[in-house]
Amino acid sequence: MSVVIGFERDCSFRARDARSRVHSGHLRASMNAQRVHPAKSNAYMAFLERSMLPLMGLALAAMLALPAQAKEGDTFRPFVSYTRYYDSNLFRLDKDGTIAVVEDEGPILITHDSASDQYSVLSAGLNVDWQPGRQHITASTSKNQVRFSRYTSLDYDGSDYQLKWNWRLGNRWSGQVGATETVTQTSFADWYSLVAVNNQVTRDNQFANADWQFHPRWSVGLGAAAAKSTNSTVQHAPSDYENTSVTATLGYTTPKGSKLRGQLHQMDGEYPNRDAANLDRLYSQTEYNLLGDWSVTGKLIARGKIGYVQRENDSLSQRDFSGLAGRLSADYSLTGKTILSWAIYREIANSDDFNASYRLDTGTSLGAAWLATSKITLRANTSYVNRSFEGDTGRGGIQRDEDILSGSLSLSYTPVRMATIDLGLQAGRRDSNIPVSDYTFHLVFMSVQADF
Repeated sequence: MSVVIGFERDCSFRARDARSRVHSGHLRASMNAQRVHPAKSNAYMAFLERSMLPLMGLALAAMLALPAQAKEGDTFRPFVSYTRYYDSNLFRLDKDGTIAVVEDEGPILITHDSASDQYSVLSAGLNVDWQPGRQHITASTSKNQVRFSRYTSLDYDGSDYQLKWNWRLGNRWSGQVGATETVTQTSFADWYSLVAVNNQVTRDNQFANADWQFHPRWSVGLGAAAAKSTNSTVQHAPSDYENTSVTATLGYTTPKGSKLRGQLHQMDGEYPNRDAANLDRLYSQTEYNLLGDWSVTGKLIARGKIGYVQRENDSLSQRDFSGLAGRLSADYSLTGKTILSWAIYREIANSDDFNASYRLDTGTSLGAAWLATSKITLRANTSYVNRSFEGDTGRGGIQRDEDILSGSLSLSYTPVRMATIDLGLQAGRRDSNIPVSDYTFHLVFMSVQADF
């Protein structure tokens, strides 16, 4: 069963489920769960959606009457879910902001007071967990249908595919090979146009790595990866990008099992559809990182990454970046039924803003999960991030600097092991130095999912 927490429409209502489950009396504290959401459909699919809610109710009633079935160790686990959302500010508008949506009857001007909507996410998929010998193969596939009640021009279908092979050869060689592809809707939180465009972004990733344990305490590793992001509309085409990267690591394992690794990471990227006269199309990024995993006590596990990052663009030096970046996180088992998670970070990211070559994110997050009973789990999360858009592009515009604060609370009920019901709410706000870019919102959802 999954919990769907409709986090801010950032990465756009992803309709992919990140599982937060209770299995065999112990807590699995996945603090975030999101779903991917998809493109337009025909009249037949609209009819299916209208008839789906009562059918889901009948299906849930039938499932509750069934005996619990084993899931642990299952190789194939199909699932189906239905989630209903209410969002008070779908387009993340300032109180004085406006945006237009083109519906069948023509353009509609939307203000802060008319920016609310309800939407549904219907998802179905399959999870695979296969262990032939010492190999471990995991895969997942899901198709998602998102339908809006008010602004139907935003309807879309999405997908999420993942495949990963954790391989092992003898006692000294191990690694991973995998690929992912997601189709989601882009966020309106960062869309500064007069018209809302229903844009889907397809993200593809491939990766492979190998580690050689040449000593009981020491290992070396090499890895390579490629990523590509493609938008479906002309308006978003300048944000298309692709990159390739290589990684080399040297690792040491302490007698108590903690791990330390030195890492060299080199990335080369390109924005193929950008106007080279105004924005950089090529960039390279080099990172010198120190990574660690520590089992501090039986209840506290910490992970860290800190490094020196150099990012160079293909033209002006004032668009470059060099400095420290990293992330520190920890999970603490307060009791056998309560887990706390915390993270603090300073990370560099790509920028879609025409007045910035890159973005620097500095933030922190705190999450908690409490297994109230064997069937009920309560989760709470809060996060804060400052997003600073930097790297002067020479266009003369104001560079964005904004603070985003959000929090969420959700309740999961698992009446039988193959079904879960989730209820939740979220609220958030953004304070920006750009006029008419502030917003507040609140969101409520209910989700039902069945695993077979």
